[in-house]
Amino acid sequence: MDSLLPPQLAADGAKGRLLTAAVELFAARGYHGVSVRDLTAHLGVQPSSLYAKYASKADLFSELVFLANEEIRNRMRSELLASDPRPDAQLAALVHANVEFHTTYPLFATIAHNDFAMLTDSALHHVTASRKEAIDLMRAVIDRGNDLGSFDCADPWTAIAAIAGFGIRLAVWYRPPDETADTGAGYATEVQNWMGKPRSIEELKTTYATYALRLVGWRGHTG
Repeated sequence: MDSLLPPQLAADGAKGRLLTAAVELFAARGYHGVSVRDLTAHLGVQPSSLYAKYASKADLFSELVFLANEEIRNRMRSELLASDPRPDAQLAALVHANVEFHTTYPLFATIAHNDFAMLTDSALHHVTASRKEAIDLMRAVIDRGNDLGSFDCADPWTAIAAIAGFGIRLAVWYRPPDETADTGAGYATEVQNWMGKPRSIEELKTTYATYALRLVGWRGHTG
């Protein structure tokens, strides 16, 4: 399958290989289902190799969760800055970024949203801040759309929770049509059979942006 991590993380030498192995195992088995020995055996190295970079399994897991959430926020911010300034275009750009990340890196995305109780205190603080920044980006766009009369959204927070849920669930059930099934994709493989026609990532980006605009009561929607 394609890289489990964005290029800038996967390319980081021995650390990148360790992060990639951790993503694969944690996503498939959960935090408690993976030991340090599992991780290092997967790489064919000794446990001391992990401890040379991380004080514990919790530290490694915490960094992955932080990096994943930071990536989501950064991609959303980048797409927002590059988009047309209309509120509907900005909301679509945010949804596109969220959907693309969760469909391109589903295992990494799975780690982003699970086992928060295992995070170190410092990581939990940073992860929460990163997620809040992503929420604030979307909230600002919806509030602006309401102010301009482009949207009719009486409860922005509920709309944001639903829109964010699109991406979170995509990581569970979606794999690109041309991607070899990964070890954690048993359920996703079943869903592909239920779906019938394969959906591309671009199709899902368009579809979910349409759903998001409906949720916020976009007044330009005529369907």
